[in-house]
Amino acid sequence: MTLFWIISAAMIVAALGLIAPTLLRKQEAATDSTEQLNVDIAREHLAELAKQKDAGDLSDEEFAQAKQDLEMALANDLAGTKDAPKTATGTGGGRAALLVSALVIPLIAVPLYLEIGSPAMIDHPAVTAGAASVPASHGSGELPPIEDLAAKLRERLEANPDNAEGWFLLGRTYMRMQDYTQATEAFERVNELLPDQPAVLLSLADAMTMRDGRRSSPRSIELLEKALAIDPNAVTALWLLGNAAFDEGKTAKALEYWQHAYPLLAEEPGMQAELGQMITSAGGQLPASPAALPTIMGGAPATPIQTTVAAAPTTAATPSAEAGVRVQVEVALAPGLFDQVSDTDTVFVLARAESGPPMPLAVARHSVAELPLQVTLTDAMAMMPAMKLSSFPRVKVTAKVSKSGQAGSQPGDIVSADVIVDSANPGGVVQLLLNQVVK
Repeated sequence: MTLFWIISAAMIVAALGLIAPTLLRKQEAATDSTEQLNVDIAREHLAELAKQKDAGDLSDEEFAQAKQDLEMALANDLAGTKDAPKTATGTGGGRAALLVSALVIPLIAVPLYLEIGSPAMIDHPAVTAGAASVPASHGSGELPPIEDLAAKLRERLEANPDNAEGWFLLGRTYMRMQDYTQATEAFERVNELLPDQPAVLLSLADAMTMRDGRRSSPRSIELLEKALAIDPNAVTALWLLGNAAFDEGKTAKALEYWQHAYPLLAEEPGMQAELGQMITSAGGQLPASPAALPTIMGGAPATPIQTTVAAAPTTAATPSAEAGVRVQVEVALAPGLFDQVSDTDTVFVLARAESGPPMPLAVARHSVAELPLQVTLTDAMAMMPAMKLSSFPRVKVTAKVSKSGQAGSQPGDIVSADVIVDSANPGGVVQLLLNQVVK
């Protein structure tokens, strides 16, 4: 604090020092007015002589002589004026102005700073700690550690415990960290704030199952059945209930759930292929059409819907390696943009050829509620047989939050930077940080 006021005083003194020479300088009283009067009189006299010459009253020689005499007289008058003593104006007014400035500037500046400034920040620990306390910047687009994302979000939620969307996102983050105990606690908070929401019930059941070593407890099954009663086409509920039935040796019941879920994954070819493998491995047949769907618990045949499908449940069986290219992608949202999205906003993860047509080679569609998420882009996601990941040596991978749910970018959408990967050898996981708002 003392150093701050010393610096402030020094700045005021420096400012006064800049204006002091001007205020204290003696101003000489000019005699320009007398000189100007003599010149004006000489000009009038010369004009009269010119008129007399033009009228014929003066010859050229007489006019020249009279002009010479006039110029000599004017020169003598001006010389006398310059030799006259000059008086200096007093400096009393300048001294007074300087004194007033020295008093008024601090009297105005200090109260004004105390009123509209931030004096409390002068000794604030966050300021005095220095640059050493500032964390590394992630402005370059590098994905921050997921632990940092979770810690920052948790801190915000402690200050706003009724933020259901924030707790849901925190639960998804803990799932990504494989901290299933804290994920269960976060989803329990959401379930208290938003009861009987299928997405919440499903996420809570999934977290509980993973926490219990991939074993479905009576509580998790109860949550899944409740979610399915609310939404008969809840893919995650069908998938997990099928898993639970299969673990209990009820293969026929498991196939009913899985076969019902299979056509609902039409927009997610990779997930559909995974579930299809589970069905065939259990001795079931893939549904040929929506009409072939089995009934669930005595209800009417379900009709597939064209909606955004949740990510495959964490407890699903691990599929065998698929042929073709596989690019693992992790997507997270920058902490500062949490308030600019909603759970229902669409997240697109896609790959395009680095040099080639702009058509996506692979697309995965999810929702903000699933962030942070991990996606595997494969040849099975190709829109056309000739336009797939393995058809191009290098591809650029990117992600986007779409407010409209459309693939085209619009103002307000949030995108990540492109990451170029070798399709034949993608290497490690591609990390994408959603941190750029489309203008």
